[in-house]
Amino acid sequence: MKKISLFIFTAIIWIMLVGCNNTNNSQSKTSKKNEEEPIGYKIEHIVLSKGYQSIEPNVEITKKNNDNTVLVSLGLVECSGVTIDKITKVDNEVNIYINRLLEEDKIQLSIPQILLSFDKNVSEKLDTLKFNIINENYTPINIAVGKTQILNKIYSQFKISPNTIPDVNLLRYKDDYIWSITFNSIFDKENSKLPLVNLKVKANADTGEIISSEKNVISDYIDDGIVVDYSQNKYLLYKQEVLIDKRKYEILWLYNIKTKEKEKIFSTTNLIYDAKFSPDYKNLSLIENHNENSSIYLININDKSSKNITPSGQYHIWLMKWADKNHLYFVNNSSEKSSLFSKYTLNVGKTEGLFSINKNVSSFDFNGEYFVFTEFDDKDLNKNIYITKEGSDLKKIDEGFNINFAGKEDVLYLKNIQKNDNNILCSYTLNKDSKIVEDQLDIKNYLLINNSDLVLITRNTYNNDYTLVKLDMDNYSETSIAKIVGDNLFYDSNQNTGYLNLSPSINESKRNIIYSINFNKSNIGLN
Repeated sequence: MKKISLFIFTAIIWIMLVGCNNTNNSQSKTSKKNEEEPIGYKIEHIVLSKGYQSIEPNVEITKKNNDNTVLVSLGLVECSGVTIDKITKVDNEVNIYINRLLEEDKIQLSIPQILLSFDKNVSEKLDTLKFNIINENYTPINIAVGKTQILNKIYSQFKISPNTIPDVNLLRYKDDYIWSITFNSIFDKENSKLPLVNLKVKANADTGEIISSEKNVISDYIDDGIVVDYSQNKYLLYKQEVLIDKRKYEILWLYNIKTKEKEKIFSTTNLIYDAKFSPDYKNLSLIENHNENSSIYLININDKSSKNITPSGQYHIWLMKWADKNHLYFVNNSSEKSSLFSKYTLNVGKTEGLFSINKNVSSFDFNGEYFVFTEFDDKDLNKNIYITKEGSDLKKIDEGFNINFAGKEDVLYLKNIQKNDNNILCSYTLNKDSKIVEDQLDIKNYLLINNSDLVLITRNTYNNDYTLVKLDMDNYSETSIAKIVGDNLFYDSNQNTGYLNLSPSINESKRNIIYSINFNKSNIGLN
């Protein structure tokens, strides 16, 4: 009995000793683990992102000016902003303590992103550290159906071809989260004429169920073809490629905007390089391309008769412009370093050589006795721009492209700024220096409405579309007109209507389609 009592007593003492040792170890580890030390950091910027590409919280090491930085994405959060309470380090772990802000009328569903930089002693070891996001007053929101999934479902269900980036928002309605997605100027694949439509769709972000949809056609189909010239509220001039008896033809069509009727003007087995209306709309000038040579024609619109007016020996005429209803200017590039400017007079049927330039001219315009032109350069978007008084007093004024006289003394042109990857609008006044007109927008093209009004076609950042902007040159005021999906546009300012060429990339199709869009009715996405 004594032996049994001694054994039990010894066992109890051993258990107590072991128990005392485990508690110390645990306390020691806990004490060490809780020794968080504040570390120095700087918030570079905070954004409430609505890209929704990834809604899971994550931390990514990035580079800024050759220094390591940390991009903290907090996941999907309903807030008006976020703040960092503190950042601490223990062993190889960094804890980032986050608070969300809830300012009334500014609360939104977004993915807050914080770019951080750290003191040098931490920055040099970022690759070896584990980062923890500590949510102090919120829990990230989880949804079952992500952005990519819902977009793919919409493309399939509505049979649309996305040629622009949709406007995507995530909203909360009571206890549900709703995808609200707007597509502007997209092709409707269910229709053989491929009209442009605006589509608005709402879908449940947890089930993927389509809750509502609204599709509006915003364009009118004119024909398949490529527009080559336009007259305000009168005619469209366009060309079509057709196959007749296994032989390829190009046909020039005249489309009456008011009657919506078309008539064939000219047909050729060669290529129609360019065609232009005379100012009185009674004649057309046309350049035909055959085997790298050219011919220039005069076509009577009324009786469709054509006359080859190519001067003898001038087989490289690629540029032409009407001065008035009776005079047509054109340029022949006979060699890489020589261009001849000529004038054809209709009522006498004669061509007069005006002057030669020892340069290869790639575009030109004129006003009275002054001619402005660009020198051909296939390696640079910006070309040398020259101005001359009928061949004398040749002067380089700048480098750029897309030159036009606006009024009697001003020359407008675009200039590419390579470091910013954008085009700016510039103006040159005769006998004065160039000046910048618009350098805040990325201008793809511009249209002269009159001497004081321009329409700019501006490229939208991070998107595959453009905005039409009216610029008043007298007071430099800008007014946005519409969003469009192409930069090849003709604009009727009186009717606020655009005519544009688009090539839908559907089933490897090579169709060129001509559309008209009334911007007063199209609800083109300017918010």
